[in-house]
Amino acid sequence: MGRATRHRIEIVLALALTLAAFLFVALAVWAEQGTGISVSQGWVRPTIGEGRITAAYLKIQNIGDAADVLRGASSPKAARVEIHETEMTDEGVMKMRPLGDGLAIPAGETVTLKPGGTHIMVMGLDGALAKGASLPLTLDFEKAGAVEISVPAGTGPSDAPGEADAAGGADHSHH
Repeated sequence: MGRATRHRIEIVLALALTLAAFLFVALAVWAEQGTGISVSQGWVRPTIGEGRITAAYLKIQNIGDAADVLRGASSPKAARVEIHETEMTDEGVMKMRPLGDGLAIPAGETVTLKPGGTHIMVMGLDGALAKGASLPLTLDFEKAGAVEISVPAGTGPSDAPGEADAAGGADHSHH
């Protein structure tokens, strides 16, 4: 093999490695931006007595460029987890219903799940949930995929006094 041929091979190999490095960096940046979802201030109500139902609350921020949808949630400690919306009827009664189409999280916005509003219902817990315990949850987003979090049992975000009841609470006993 001549010197010129070897030099061409080295140039082609260097270009191929450079291209591979650029693609790797681009894919890594794309993967990091792909989720675009940040979850914070999560908490769950402690259960009462031997209660097996609770509600979880949190903030979901979509820091991405595209809207996403929270399709559902699950927990290894619960038989069923649903996203619920609370509405006030014309008769002044608070009524809850599951969000069958999920919860929209617009690009660049924050959606707050809170008492008296949209929340995550956790049903069929495998045991009571005392204050100070934590509940693992997996949030299932249409684009971001699965986001695993653990929420503490308390009375508000980081157990801040009064925050949990500021918006009023809904009665979840009918589940």
